[in-house]
Amino acid sequence: MSGLDCIKISVRGIKGYTLERPAYEVKLDQNENPFDLPEELKAEVLEEAMKRPWGRYPEFGNEALRKDLAEYAGWMPEGVLAGNGSNEMISALLAVSVEPGDRVLISEPTFTVYRLLGTVMGAEVISVPLRLDLTYDLPALKEALKRHRPKVFFLANPNNPTGCGIDPEDVEELLSCCPGLFVLDEAYYEFSGKTAQPLLLRYDNLIVLRTFSKAFGLAGLRVGYLLAQPDLASEIAKGLIPYNLNFFSQTAARKALSWWPLLKERVEYIKAQRDTLFRELKAIRGVRVRPSEANFLLFETPYNPKRVFRRLAERGVLVRDVSGYPMLSRALRVTVGREEENERFLRALREVLEELRST
Repeated sequence: MSGLDCIKISVRGIKGYTLERPAYEVKLDQNENPFDLPEELKAEVLEEAMKRPWGRYPEFGNEALRKDLAEYAGWMPEGVLAGNGSNEMISALLAVSVEPGDRVLISEPTFTVYRLLGTVMGAEVISVPLRLDLTYDLPALKEALKRHRPKVFFLANPNNPTGCGIDPEDVEELLSCCPGLFVLDEAYYEFSGKTAQPLLLRYDNLIVLRTFSKAFGLAGLRVGYLLAQPDLASEIAKGLIPYNLNFFSQTAARKALSWWPLLKERVEYIKAQRDTLFRELKAIRGVRVRPSEANFLLFETPYNPKRVFRRLAERGVLVRDVSGYPMLSRALRVTVGREEENERFLRALREVLEELRST
């Protein structure tokens, strides 16, 4: 038996998470915050880091950060978990709940990590397609919940890469049909303003995921968190590695929370730029752009998206080719950047489309 023979057949049969990364001058491909953290905030983090010995483990259980997160999210500290991005939360909750043959329900196209980690954990992943307008098909989802009775149901609000959202009352309607864990991924909550957090009091199977990688601009330090009823959070915590979040990331996240009023102003700027970018894309001949409640826009052109992607990259502009996702064979996704970055992208896209029309 070779080493590869020891890997699960189901894992060997799926594609891992990938990212094409040509050289760039304007980076609009990963839904990051275009603003770096303020220098004063960074200095505060470094000052705190220099005060403590680096040879000692970080605080066990991230208690101080969890307390701050609870205050920010309006929840109880006992029901908060923190880790290396919300991806670690996804991995942990699947590790403690899914057994081989259990079903995981998703609605595609969506964040690919749900299917990837569900498969790695041995689950049967069942997918309900979005509607043709790339919004959630609520009747089909309710039917799938009743028919398949999944152990875990993942729903992103807003959805990535489409940008569509779902109202809290519709979330509750789905919750009432869900026999297993209902995982609501609110990675872009600060941009949409929609949350199901109040439903945590009434539903003991609801899990809310959030991240510091988007609105808070901490993608490089990998901080995410989970909200759930305390008993459920305590069980999910068993799937986390002890001392899972380093002290530097913990400190930066706590400082970022204390700077939220300034960071919120930047979120409002990005939302305004999103609306402007949407209007500009909509005005370009041949471009179809989808409404978004997040910090990115999904758009389609009449041309092969891989050709559009490459020609944009040749002009120094990096977007995300999402044409490999279900239902998105002509689609690209662009992160909303600063005004000058968005204008650079629009100029490049107009040039590329004009070239392709003339060939």
